[in-house]
Amino acid sequence: MAFAKVITVVNWILIAVYGYYVIWALFQATKPSHEMPGVETIIKVTGLVLLLSLIAMNMSNYQWLKVSALVLAVVLLLIIKSFSD
Repeated sequence: MAFAKVITVVNWILIAVYGYYVIWALFQATKPSHEMPGVETIIKVTGLVLLLSLIAMNMSNYQWLKVSALVLAVVLLLIIKSFSD
């Protein structure tokens, strides 16, 4: 299996895991906050935009974009893990 194929498969697996978290977050009820109204919605939209960006980067023909998508997916999942503790 070529290096590009391995990167692509790993990316799709990481994108699926990140996509699960984004979809889960989108289905959660929005709780209004007194201090920062609307921030939860902005975070949800940002997560969705990042998910769509990862998908677009992984569908590209350029190798460097696929490696960048891999790094970005790992960083995003590490951020989610750090907030879940």
